[in-house]
Amino acid sequence: MSISLVRMRFAAVAAKIETTPGTDAIAGTPAAADWLAADCEIDFDPVVVENPELTGTLDKASGIVGGLRPRIRLRVPLRGSGTAGTAPDWGKLMRCCTMLEQVTAAPIGVPTAATAGTATSITLPTPFSPAAQAYRGMPLLLSGDRSITTGIIDYTTGKVASVGDTLSPTAGVVTLAQIPVNVLYAPTSDETLYKTATLYFYADGLSWRFGGAQGTWSLELTSGGIGFLTFDLRAQMLAMTGAPLPTGWNSAIRPTPPRFVNGRCQLNRAVAQCRRLQLDLGVEVILPDNPESLEGYDPAVPISRDGRGNIDPYMNTTNAVALYDAFRAGTPMPLMAVVGVSAGNRFLITAPAARATGFKPGNRDGLGQHDIAFQCDGADSVIFLATF
Repeated sequence: MSISLVRMRFAAVAAKIETTPGTDAIAGTPAAADWLAADCEIDFDPVVVENPELTGTLDKASGIVGGLRPRIRLRVPLRGSGTAGTAPDWGKLMRCCTMLEQVTAAPIGVPTAATAGTATSITLPTPFSPAAQAYRGMPLLLSGDRSITTGIIDYTTGKVASVGDTLSPTAGVVTLAQIPVNVLYAPTSDETLYKTATLYFYADGLSWRFGGAQGTWSLELTSGGIGFLTFDLRAQMLAMTGAPLPTGWNSAIRPTPPRFVNGRCQLNRAVAQCRRLQLDLGVEVILPDNPESLEGYDPAVPISRDGRGNIDPYMNTTNAVALYDAFRAGTPMPLMAVVGVSAGNRFLITAPAARATGFKPGNRDGLGQHDIAFQCDGADSVIFLATF
């Protein structure tokens, strides 16, 4: 049997943030930090121009292939770096999806006693910042009269942190709070913060190279399973060549992805016993036309963002009516999930204002469920993802 056939298991992906959009940042040889633990799918999405030539028969002349507008899909396990405060390998891709990477390198609070609290918020003292939304999307560790991890969905100049669940008993001066070391990915509309990436895909002697990549991401969490991030990117085609898979690409020892067990899943500040939670940042990206550019298109540019999701919690008599009423009234509901228990490999996902746009009763394994579609509301606050 021929050994020239390409074995797709002998494949690897590398990515690196570009200094100049569309200019190869890897420059031929990926560094150890460039490799991603990802699956890769490629679609060249060519422009095919219809050829109007007459052939003297019923047959049309063959179309002409024009510029390429590649689409690259990368799927990675939701896995941390193993060290709190160190970005995961896929963090560079988040920065290419209209997300700002913010590192909190030291804990805030020792933990420190709250000055006041309610069932849904806690008022924090010094050393916490008085800047509005300084900690939105970050995890908050509560101790003293309880031991839980929650998420901050709103933060005011009065140092009042609204959380994604219902605190019972009500938080108060005996409640201790701390924001742990974390890396937060938050949506932004500041285009000066947007990044593009160079991508290399190797497959058993072949290499595809792309530049100027930007796109969107989605997340799927399954109860009892692990989470997966999917990055859908648009890029410029740089080259396809014959190239051996570089040595060292698989030398990294990565942590085991955390399971979605013994964690937290809250919708409208109540437990959501779901099988699956899906979130999609919904960034629309184009390759701007430019006859003077490679393949006739400039590096990718985001033009809109529409965060959405879906969750399928069991029905129960405690909160089913409240969920329906929120759906009918268009009332935004906080959504929060916590995955993992080990520092550097645990995650907080928050959508501070999820508005239900679909509410379908159904049956799962003989028990009632709600199939709830939602849109994530809020300017530059649709979905946050933190690793801590």
